[in-house]
Amino acid sequence: MKDILGGILVFLSFSGFILIENVFTIQPSVTSGNGNLGLLVIICLSPIFIGSYLYTFKRTRELISKEQNKMISILVISFSLLLGGFMVFLIINYRSDLIVALGGTPSNPDSRIFRYGWLNQYTNSIYFNAYTFILTHSLAFAIGIISMLTSKSINQ
Repeated sequence: MKDILGGILVFLSFSGFILIENVFTIQPSVTSGNGNLGLLVIICLSPIFIGSYLYTFKRTRELISKEQNKMISILVISFSLLLGGFMVFLIINYRSDLIVALGGTPSNPDSRIFRYGWLNQYTNSIYFNAYTFILTHSLAFAIGIISMLTSKSINQ
């Protein structure tokens, strides 16, 4: 039952990331004067995001505690960290493309986001997209493995 609820939590978290990216982020070609409504959604969904990370962390610890092979754990954590590194690369490219489409950074007077700051209705998707979802969950996964491996070595 807790796996079903945890799966639902992760699904809701992913859905929230996609919702913020696609519904609550204004396209660079559109002029918006309504403020950042996505910020309200981010605040409301934050408990779901945090719960999803905690579930991923705890479930990873449970699975690793059952796994006796340290080599498999090291391979899994290596893959998780490589995946996270690849996601960082994709996020940087995504951010760069969006900043170009917006005409520059918040400090550029010619930019659509001039004086808005980095979290606004045009840039929500930098922080909430499929890449950041995968990155944050792979980090929660890696931290779960590391914490389990270090607690095993401390207890031995």
